[in-house]
Amino acid sequence: MSYTVVQLVNGGLSKLGQSRVRQLSPPLTPLEHFIAENYPQWREEEIAKRRWVFAWQIQYALTLVATLTTGVDKPYKFQMPADCARPIRGKYDEWQQSGRFIYSAYSTLKIDYVRVVTEADFDPLFNAVMRCKVAVESAEFVTQSNAKRQTKQMEYDEAIAEAKKANGFTVGPEDIQADDSDFSWLNARHNPGYIE
Repeated sequence: MSYTVVQLVNGGLSKLGQSRVRQLSPPLTPLEHFIAENYPQWREEEIAKRRWVFAWQIQYALTLVATLTTGVDKPYKFQMPADCARPIRGKYDEWQQSGRFIYSAYSTLKIDYVRVVTEADFDPLFNAVMRCKVAVESAEFVTQSNAKRQTKQMEYDEAIAEAKKANGFTVGPEDIQADDSDFSWLNARHNPGYIE
């Protein structure tokens, strides 16, 4: 069953024993303004954090946007899809991400990625995670207490554990290459001689 944003938000607020929102577009109350401002970011963070099965796009053919002519080992520049929350690197993938572009040694490229999706696409296990996320993030605003946030964080952790047990998302490391610019901070931290 799919839920609307308001239904998911009210499910989270009910965990705090607080009043519900009636609408978020346009928001009218201070609580509705708080939720309307923050909910899209909470949703995108949760989708991007894990390789959720319901949001996983497999073998998407990227659009080539440029070919670099200088002496680089990955001269082909591809645009990431508009709905890409983040690409998923497979064990033997050679491409490198920089911002919203992917560079490859090959002129055609297919990738897997985590899509930004709407509530209609959510898995029931992800609905539970989002209700808990709303409760955690709203706890201090609606209760003026940080203690409730800690108890709701435990519920959130339990919802993630349940989704993991039910294979709601894929677990395991993704391949990271030493020259991956998005991970250059890792090189700098563990290799004092590293220069970007």
